[in-house]
Parts: sequence; structure tokens; C-alpha cells
Amino acid sequence: MPENAVAGDVLVLTKPLGTQLAVNLSEWLRDGLTRPADKNRYAKVCDIVSPEGAMKAFKAAERSMCRLNRTAARMMHKHGAHAATDVTGFGVLGHAQNLVLEQKSDVDFVLHTLPIIRDMEKIDGHIHDFKLLAGFSAETSGGLLLAIPAANAEAFCAEMEEIDGEKAWIIGDVVAGAKKSRMAEEVTVVPVD
Repeated sequence: MPENAVAGDVLVLTKPLGTQLAVNLSEWLRDGLTRPADKNRYAKVCDIVSPEGAMKAFKAAERSMCRLNRTAARMMHKHGAHAATDVTGFGVLGHAQNLVLEQKSDVDFVLHTLPIIRDMEKIDGHIHDFKLLAGFSAETSGGLLLAIPAANAEAFCAEMEEIDGEKAWIIGDVVAGAKKSRMAEEVTVVPVD
């Protein structure tokens, strides 16, 4: 059961965030070729992300969405994960909150790092507030969020990259608390290509 996280565990995420924005950005780019200027959503972010950057972000999202969570699911058992959930419609913080409520121990989940498809955090809020940096942007076919012993986390991440050719990240800490999830005071964004 995914209910055994303890203070001292770390939180690992197996896929990057920002798929919703990357897919929308590619649609805005495509629509921008045929829409009048006053309805061209891509024009509102073209000074932030080039057309090439938009397509690169879409390809990163596509690669992420196509990849199964099978490897991560198998490895979480091997590396002794104490709790896990997938990250989809509620965003990483929303799913972290759902997961922390199920824990036997009184712990909090604190997110300090967000691996985000390159530049997606920069366009959030320009057309629509997806709440990406707040941790509530929906993900399509998102990764697994794991509470795993700190001593096992780096080996888990290295093995994920070796097997799948894609990174996993340590994104937070499990600390003593009252079954709440939150963002750290300072959050690091890791750009993912």
C-alpha cells in the first residue's frame, strides 16, 4: 500500500512537468498561422519561445507522454519506495497532497525542485494561468511521484536514466508534519529538453 512514507524519505519524480503547456503552445503556434492577429495566441508568447523552441517543447512532451511508467513501477519495488502515485490532472502538488493524506505517519511533503519542459514556466500566465509553478498544472500521462528512502534515491534515478534513457529527479523531502504538501520557500526549476 502507498502509505508508508517516513520523515527522511525524499520525493522523486520520473517525468518532467509542463506537458499541458507544451501541447497548448504547439496548438497556438499552428493556429497562429491561420488566425487573424487579434486572435493569435502564439503572438502573445512569441517573444518568449521561438517556433523552433515551441516544437522542441512539444517533442519533449510527446516523448514523455508516450513513455510508460512500467520501468519506474518495477524499480520502485527494487529501491524500496514507501509510497507512490501518478501525476496527472491535479498537478504535482495536488497529487502530493492526495498521497500525503494516506500516510500512516504524520509527515509533510515539501517540493523544492520542479523539472519543467524548457521555457514552459515562462509562458504560464501569458494566455492562461495553468498554475505550473504553483504545482497544479495538469499533466497528461505524467510520471510517478515516489517517496523513497534518501539512501536509495540517487541509485533509482541513475537506473531510470540507464534503462529508459530519460532522467528522474529528486524533487522534495518528506518531513515530520501534519499531512500537508507544500512548495518550499525557494523552488528550483530544472529545464528539461
